[in-house]
Amino acid sequence: MWHTSRGDRTLRGSEATLVSLAIDTMIDALLVHLDDEDDASMAPECQSGIAVYDALAASQRIGLLHDVARYLLTETESVLPLSAATEAAIAAIYVEVRDQVAIEIDLYSENAEGDCFNDGATWRNLVLDAYQLLFREAEPGQDFYRESDACFDPSWQPEPTSDDLEHWETLIERLTDAVLWDRDFEMADSFLDVDPGVSDRRRRLLGIDADYFTYVAPDPRPEQMMRLVWDTRDIVRSKPR
Repeated sequence: MWHTSRGDRTLRGSEATLVSLAIDTMIDALLVHLDDEDDASMAPECQSGIAVYDALAASQRIGLLHDVARYLLTETESVLPLSAATEAAIAAIYVEVRDQVAIEIDLYSENAEGDCFNDGATWRNLVLDAYQLLFREAEPGQDFYRESDACFDPSWQPEPTSDDLEHWETLIERLTDAVLWDRDFEMADSFLDVDPGVSDRRRRLLGIDADYFTYVAPDPRPEQMMRLVWDTRDIVRSKPR
């Protein structure tokens, strides 16, 4: 269960499927860095553009993605406290979705089924399904309903074969905002690289928790990482594809 902008909730249905596949894809990329213990302690080359996440070592990213998968995709008794690291990981997951959609458009724009998995779905199909779940089916009284959902316009949706990346980015941005509480993690440098007194005043003025920027991402030992990978895959691969 996650403290999202739409209340404390666990992702379900097509929304969970999309996030699960993105996490699984990210784990696959990080596994390359586990062959060498020294590489696992360094920030890998694969970058998301999310500074807080990109600064983490491969081992830390694996530990963080495990925690995010557990709390975001399974029923837990409590929510994981929000921090710059955890929210940056959420943002990075949706950047992965965006990147996969861009790759799909570049490589298979002439063949909508060129990058299919399982039953013929594509990344664009999954984004569209998740978007429809959250916005078309949202009704007053549902926990995740927001007044802005009433503005949902079915005619605005792209076709699953559309190669208009900007259009897809808008959908993915809305899906991101449906999970992220806010984007305070983007201000990390403004708090960590200044006088502690100034940082504390800024934090209190903005209503940011005291340990939001100082939370340390998990840093599993080498012998723990494969277990975390397996556990994470158990979570994300239990979701229907």
